[in-house]
Amino acid sequence: MNKIILTFLVATLFWNCTQNDKDRFSNYELISTKEEVIKIKFIEWATTDRPGFITEENYNAKKNDSTLIEYCFYLDTKNSNIQSFSAKNIEKLNDGKTIELTGRYYKTKTFDAIFPYKEFNNYSFKPKDGYFTVFVYESVK
Repeated sequence: MNKIILTFLVATLFWNCTQNDKDRFSNYELISTKEEVIKIKFIEWATTDRPGFITEENYNAKKNDSTLIEYCFYLDTKNSNIQSFSAKNIEKLNDGKTIELTGRYYKTKTFDAIFPYKEFNNYSFKPKDGYFTVFVYESVK
């Protein structure tokens, strides 16, 4: 089941990257002041429209805390050359290991018509501040 959900997320990213970048990212507001390198883990929630990624540091600090979801984020990329994670990286994430990404954090109150779950009109997850967090990665290590 993890592989199916992760494959869906990666396929969604692939589809997203084929859209016009200006339109795709017009709702995003920059949070990061500089490029960041983060180690991420994948979390499979019972509800699939929740953000499924978290930094290793936040996961280790909050894994037994009811506020864990508040530290999770969505992934997106503007780089069409890295639309999909390699099979090796998908396996690492499914096995509870981390992968390293380089990019910047953004926030958005709304997503475009295709990201991240175009079939959902309303999200079961509502951020406390009203903004969804998205890490837009430029490279995968």
